[in-house]
Amino acid sequence: MGRHTQARVPAQAGEQRPEVGREQGRGLLALDFDGVVCDAFEECALITWLGEHEHDRALPGPGQLDRVPEEFTTRFRTVRDYARVLDHFVVAHLPEADEIGAQAEFDRLYASLPDARVQRFVAGASDARDWFRESETEFWLGLHTLYPGVPELLRRAGVPVVIVTAKDEPSVRAILGRHGLESAIAGVYGECAAKPEAVREACVRRGVPLEAATFVDDNLTNVRRVSATGARAWWAQWGYQTPEHRAEAAQFGITGLELTGLAGLPLTI
Repeated sequence: MGRHTQARVPAQAGEQRPEVGREQGRGLLALDFDGVVCDAFEECALITWLGEHEHDRALPGPGQLDRVPEEFTTRFRTVRDYARVLDHFVVAHLPEADEIGAQAEFDRLYASLPDARVQRFVAGASDARDWFRESETEFWLGLHTLYPGVPELLRRAGVPVVIVTAKDEPSVRAILGRHGLESAIAGVYGECAAKPEAVREACVRRGVPLEAATFVDDNLTNVRRVSATGARAWWAQWGYQTPEHRAEAAQFGITGLELTGLAGLPLTI
């Protein structure tokens, strides 16, 4: 995979049907995954490290995790606040990333990287994720924690729920399946860089007007872009963000959503 340029959408035949009894046609809930539904920081840091380092598959996952240098994990924490897609995680391999203090600085660093390097990184990180998911399943699943209140929201939303995420679809479905939640999801838009297009497509597919769609993401850029479509977009405060993003949100009048407010979101019109 190279740098993301467009949303990937699931084939209609592969989607899960909403739970029986859900009210259809009056609303849609679109959720980001990492940073909104699930905390997967350690997993993301691990596969990012292995994106540019040898993955000794004879060493079990816990040992692999122990091998990730603390210095790298600290740098990845900085990068994670600015990244929107897996491709962006490659910036954590640049020592200059320690000094990132603004989104524009992050964007310049990422843009300075040759496409070939980004492609190699994405391939390596994706291979590592696939290996852990398929060959060390319990270890891998244990690196993902659902945020409090999210399972209840998914089960009781009363409208179709779709996941719109940079994470790959098989991983999302495996994590939700671990918690008995896969049937609560109407569709997964995985490896998605163009979230406005994915939200539009999800609405068209279900005959839901954009103004009846509710979108939640912890990345402010995604929130602003989806808001421009007419959907109701909320900025999740329990994920990844920076002081710069908070100032930008205030400038544009974007309301932050606390985790305690997730259950009270208006989801229909």
